[in-house]
Amino acid sequence: MQQSDPASCTGLSAHRGKLCRMSSEPMSLQPYHLYLLECADGTLYTGVALDVVERFIKHLLGLGAAYTRSHPPLRVLACRCYKSKGDALRAEYALKQLPRQHKLGFFNEDERLADATLPVVGRRG
Repeated sequence: MQQSDPASCTGLSAHRGKLCRMSSEPMSLQPYHLYLLECADGTLYTGVALDVVERFIKHLLGLGAAYTRSHPPLRVLACRCYKSKGDALRAEYALKQLPRQHKLGFFNEDERLADATLPVVGRRG
């Protein structure tokens, strides 16, 4: 699994202490992101996306995964960039195999977003 250079990571990034949006690079050159969400009931959700900000908002609106429709997300805990979708999916599988107490430790300290929470917007329904 090959990670992207953190400086080129543009989905949602703790790098340099700011949240970033997608770059204007062609789709084939954009990195995929493995992300970890904290849900309202204290559970964790793991996913892969090109644009983590957009995906997080979809989860909030009930348009993301079925799991997050019944377990609303509170915040993005961590995000890591990968050069390919396959690398990100393999990392997602590896992360999902870990016990809960080791999941945040899967991410490097600079990939954790403890101070960079996204605002919670209203959910549909």
